[in-house]
Amino acid sequence: MPISSKRWESYPWKNELQLQMERAIAHGLEVLDDDFQGDHSPLDMMERAIVLSAFAIRRMVEKKLVTDAFAASKRSVRSFKAVSAAEFRPPFHGDSGGSAFSNYHFAMPVMIDMTTGELANEIIHSSQLMVVDGEAFAADGFLIASDWHLSRRVLHLSFAEFEGFVRSVLRDDVAYMSDQWNPETGRVSSARLGPSELSKLKR
Repeated sequence: MPISSKRWESYPWKNELQLQMERAIAHGLEVLDDDFQGDHSPLDMMERAIVLSAFAIRRMVEKKLVTDAFAASKRSVRSFKAVSAAEFRPPFHGDSGGSAFSNYHFAMPVMIDMTTGELANEIIHSSQLMVVDGEAFAADGFLIASDWHLSRRVLHLSFAEFEGFVRSVLRDDVAYMSDQWNPETGRVSSARLGPSELSKLKR
């Protein structure tokens, strides 16, 4: 029986990412709607959509389906530092929230730089995934604390910022790709360039 394979492609993941981004925002808005009535829990559906969005992004980064420049670039993300270890109250394992207002200094936001892959991993590994609504310290959106940094800080993405993050991935276009194997070292290297980088090479 033959073994089938081909090159990785971005379009299945971009299609999935577009769909899940729309669902994440729609369900997030349902959470904020006091008059929402439906057969599903908006928070449950939002969690599924935002985590699947992040997984699609991580998959594209890991399989070199984005340009090298985009994968290496960083974006500023709003964060709030945690209280001291003695004051911090870990959430129950079965809860998506917890003592957020007593665990983090929401009056003192700190901007941190993260790559696309780092932000996607934070979402995938979220121990806390909450929706902030009508608060002075941040726009309506998501609060995310990963397993790795739960007791250090929580991240905040407004709905617009989350959409902008996803759309930046959707806009990234690989116009040139190469893969090479070095027989002396046994290592494989690759290059993924966007249209503007490729045009510079052709000059």
